[in-house]
Amino acid sequence: MTTPTGQRRRVRATDSKEKLFEAAMQLLGSRSPESVSVDEIAAAAGVSKGTVYYNFGSKDELVSQILSYGAHKLMGELARAASGEDPYLALRQMVEFSMDFVASYPSFAHLWMQEQLSADTATAFASTPLHTQVTGLIIEVLERLVVLEPDQKLSVATSIFGAALFTARMRASGQTGLDRGQTVRAVLLTVDGLRATRPAAVS
Repeated sequence: MTTPTGQRRRVRATDSKEKLFEAAMQLLGSRSPESVSVDEIAAAAGVSKGTVYYNFGSKDELVSQILSYGAHKLMGELARAASGEDPYLALRQMVEFSMDFVASYPSFAHLWMQEQLSADTATAFASTPLHTQVTGLIIEVLERLVVLEPDQKLSVATSIFGAALFTARMRASGQTGLDRGQTVRAVLLTVDGLRATRPAAVS
């Protein structure tokens, strides 16, 4: 029985994405995407160049899919942490995991921020899928913790997300002497301020 082309493509992509993600993150650690070839990524991942083009079509699509795959990995763990019973602890675990994810994959954060900062407007950054998903999760947890005005929710969630991502990237590149615990506590100061100045959410 012949396997449909679309199904074969999805299976091969699924089997290869983790290897390609790990390889690309390693190669992009100190180099720009333009200077890393498909041949290098394929060789580091232990797959053929033909497999890369078969699954992704082009280098640009490969980079795009690598970003999407990394975002999926990040969101899966953040969603798990967000489901915790204690909303404050959930937010802390979300920040901690974000820090650890960036420490493990600094190239992902660097590449993703480059993609967003190349946008012409701030609204383009706010509308990107990863940003929207993460801030949405943060808002869900915040609403279980404190009462916020509708127009405050996105700005607060964006501040928490941005602080966690940027400070984690600074730590990963050795540009700050703050340790992990100090950085997490600093990011959570926004949440602590909300708890001190806003009514508690009703369970």
